[in-house]
Amino acid sequence: MSKNILLVHASPREGGNSSILADWFERGALEAGNEVTRISVGHAKISGCMACEYCFSHDGECVQKDDMQKFYPLLHEADVIVYATPMYFYNFPAQLRAFQDRMFCGIGKPFGITQTALLLCFEDKDETTCEPAVNSYRVAANYCKQENLGEVIINNVYEKGAIEGNPGLQKAYELGLSIK
Repeated sequence: MSKNILLVHASPREGGNSSILADWFERGALEAGNEVTRISVGHAKISGCMACEYCFSHDGECVQKDDMQKFYPLLHEADVIVYATPMYFYNFPAQLRAFQDRMFCGIGKPFGITQTALLLCFEDKDETTCEPAVNSYRVAANYCKQENLGEVIINNVYEKGAIEGNPGLQKAYELGLSIK
């Protein structure tokens, strides 16, 4: 049975390393017969959650009217959410954090997402520096009761295209291919 995958690309740098990583995952997921909807939050206008709890009493509707309004229906349609992101200052970019924080309204009207995966690339040679970001992802997945399908983590890539030829790209492709 195919899955409806929401692929969330978080970098404002189009055609960069996380975009290439997402391309490889997407190719595998499509070859496996899945439907993939790719969105870019790197350029989206998304305000942070105001904790007003309007969504609690309004069937999950958010009071803020920004680019999240076009993403909410996609979140409700998705079976799987995959984050393709760089790491900025040892965590996810602000654009992705705002997107994730605004998923809070899913408490008022839960999303049907049951599975998740992480595609992360970053500059640092020390691969342990990604632990805060990866832990944040894992805690959120656990809280949302989403099965973690896998994590592809590639370090030591910064310059645009530096990820080309990295064996992690094949892992991203295989992760996409494994989702059925």
